[in-house]
Amino acid sequence: MAWWAWLIIWTVLVLALVGMLAWLGYRLFKKGVAVLRELEQLTDKVARLNENVEQLAPEEPADRAILLGYAEVARRRELHLERKAELKQARRDARIKRGKLLVNPETIPTLRKWTDAR
Repeated sequence: MAWWAWLIIWTVLVLALVGMLAWLGYRLFKKGVAVLRELEQLTDKVARLNENVEQLAPEEPADRAILLGYAEVARRRELHLERKAELKQARRDARIKRGKLLVNPETIPTLRKWTDAR
């Protein structure tokens, strides 16, 4: 093979290598720009979350049962259980009321008329 053929082969190979490195560098640059853009958005989101955390932080520390004493803790527990029982009874009453509406004699004839009309 002639010397100029080797020169052409190596020139093409070097140009292909430089082109491929340039293409990979360009892709890496675009990905870096995208990462920086996403980091900026993440920083904004974290700042908003920190604002929410500061707003939602409790103003007073929670009461410690050991410091309050047994009588106060028992009283609070009783109040909690009473409220819970009241809510449970209210839900039960609402279910009973809905059930009575389903069996109400005023609604049954209208349902019969509707099924007979079919």
